[in-house]
Amino acid sequence: MFGWLKKKDRKQTAAFELYTAMVTQARKPEFYAKLGVPDTMEGRFDLILVHAFVLFRRLKSEDGDRDLAQNIFDVMFSDLDQNMREMGIGDVGILKRIRKMSESYHGRIVAYEEGVQSGAAELAAALNRNLYADTDATDEQLMAMVGYVHDALATLAKQPILDLQDGAVHFPDAPELAVTAPQ
Repeated sequence: MFGWLKKKDRKQTAAFELYTAMVTQARKPEFYAKLGVPDTMEGRFDLILVHAFVLFRRLKSEDGDRDLAQNIFDVMFSDLDQNMREMGIGDVGILKRIRKMSESYHGRIVAYEEGVQSGAAELAAALNRNLYADTDATDEQLMAMVGYVHDALATLAKQPILDLQDGAVHFPDAPELAVTAPQ
């Protein structure tokens, strides 16, 4: 009789677990120390959005789960709201910031999708404008990030939708940059 309630609770739990996995991946130090992502509030937010793009693209595919994608989106913005409240930002300030973050999210998703569709140079340009907006990334760092996005898309495309619906996602390791000896 209450099967719909269990299903809703399971989907909410999966959304929370997938969001947590996305944030955990985006917090890996290699992205900041080796790939040059700015270790700032904005840099961390932008790296979460890169992972959101990858995960949502999989969930919105033909064999995906759009409802689960929406639940993750809701969890993500609820978490952002809660974090701002903990930082002492008032309701009016939160509303303005959430609106700006939502606009940023949508703009980046479109830019990354266009970049993936158009090729490595376009994706690199989108990442440079957004993820690396506050820093000067090297070509090697940019191309490593482009490779990572493509690897992540391919990795998630192979993951069964049932695993994702159970809250399990596996992102690839952060790419390694070749260390060059000074000459």
